[in-house]
Amino acid sequence: MPYGPLGRTGVQVSKLGVGTAPLARDNTTPVKVADVIAKAIDEGINYMDTAPNYTNGEAERRLGEALRGKRDKVFLVTKTEADTYEGTMALLEQSLRHLQTDHVDLVHLHNLGHLERWSDLDFAFSEKGAMGALRKAKEQGKVRFIGASGHLHPSRFHYAIDSGEVDVLMNAVNFVNQHTYDFEHKVWARAREKHMGLVSMKVLGGNQNNDFRLPKADYENAIRYTLSLNGLCTAVIGI
Repeated sequence: MPYGPLGRTGVQVSKLGVGTAPLARDNTTPVKVADVIAKAIDEGINYMDTAPNYTNGEAERRLGEALRGKRDKVFLVTKTEADTYEGTMALLEQSLRHLQTDHVDLVHLHNLGHLERWSDLDFAFSEKGAMGALRKAKEQGKVRFIGASGHLHPSRFHYAIDSGEVDVLMNAVNFVNQHTYDFEHKVWARAREKHMGLVSMKVLGGNQNNDFRLPKADYENAIRYTLSLNGLCTAVIGI
């Protein structure tokens, strides 16, 4: 598994990461989750991404169980969808409990392009907002780095880039989205100037229909496209 620095964080991360949104869906059992996570780590994957709202917290809980005794082997990422100080602190404490750890490596402002959730970016980045909570959490050693994730409205991410406080961006990037939202050029070019870490999601389109399967070559081509992007640090693949 190839590794590289996650932008200016300097942390070495695997070129492929594990996305956990599907972990608690359908017939996925905790035993199967543990087996998959163990296999991923054995194959050299150290980037693990989750969020509090994935299946009402069950994805975090199952990932936490699967990482027992393995926490030091992974770069652990979660998110906050609350724009307030209190809301973000509450979600962070919940995530730490679910993940059975005293710190996470990265917390994203979840789906920053969501216009209702993040209606006032000036507030969200203030001391009373989500960013104020993450600043405090960094001081407390509960969070190492801050990021922003999202699928929509690329222009919203310019605010995060220009803040100087966001170290990593995670965006929906695939060979279809380049013709729709085009984060590669509208956002990532600017982020590279700040030496930010760049992470892709929805690499395979974000399909949640377990009855639909692409030919193997299509999966490989989709992953190959994303890995070819300038500045790409990690491509997160949902499991």
